[in-house]
Amino acid sequence: MKKMQTISRLGWLGLFLYSFLGLTQDPAAVAWLLASLATLVPLLISIALNSPNWDRSFFSIVVVSLCIVSVAVCLGQWAVLDASPASLGIVPLLSLILWFVHERINRQNRP
Repeated sequence: MKKMQTISRLGWLGLFLYSFLGLTQDPAAVAWLLASLATLVPLLISIALNSPNWDRSFFSIVVVSLCIVSVAVCLGQWAVLDASPASLGIVPLLSLILWFVHERINRQNRP
């Protein structure tokens, strides 16, 4: 379990650094900001709320909603404004997949 938590956290950190770098190069593009948030929020939740006492269903709703909106904004900003690459939508999608894997492992290892 600890190994998979570390892998998912490193994945979120790498995705965050990539999207934050894009945000610093194009601060007017909202897609980069949302991609950064969609990777930072699950990372922070994973680190701060690692106790089994927390009700993780609310945080799962927050992460899933944020990632879905981020994918939609990334694709919308690419299609309408051509201000961000279409491949940017992969970043929040990967973050969402990491969240599902992370939560599944946490759910299996709870007492």
